[in-house]
Amino acid sequence: MNTLVVYKSVLGTTKQYAKWLGEALEANVATFKDIQDEELINYDVVIVTSGTYAGKMPLVGFLKKHWDILQHKKVIVIAVGIAPAEDEYSIKSYELIPPEIRHKIKYFKVPGNMFSLKPAGKPSKEKLERVISLIHGS
Repeated sequence: MNTLVVYKSVLGTTKQYAKWLGEALEANVATFKDIQDEELINYDVVIVTSGTYAGKMPLVGFLKKHWDILQHKKVIVIAVGIAPAEDEYSIKSYELIPPEIRHKIKYFKVPGNMFSLKPAGKPSKEKLERVISLIHGS
């Protein structure tokens, strides 16, 4: 499958996850600002990832903006943040993804770093194993 990893990173952890995914899946990797609709059309699988900043995820805007194209693809969303997936703020962030999009994506939350705050786990390639397995199982 032709796979794209597209990301927005402010502090660098999301960029690292995107690179690890690109290597593991032999996928193209691009930032949100560098990808256009004409390019998205060429992919079967699109992995959209961004950090979570003050309860907001830039990936939500990306999904909304490109949903006309993405809705016809396998879309995996990865939120990176210091709060664990079951935290109320993580849940509220996830719920910012419109329901019509949420029902058509696979969603994962992985740990990030933010200055001296203690993350929900150390960022590592191993945190992406469920995503990689999902793609390889397709």
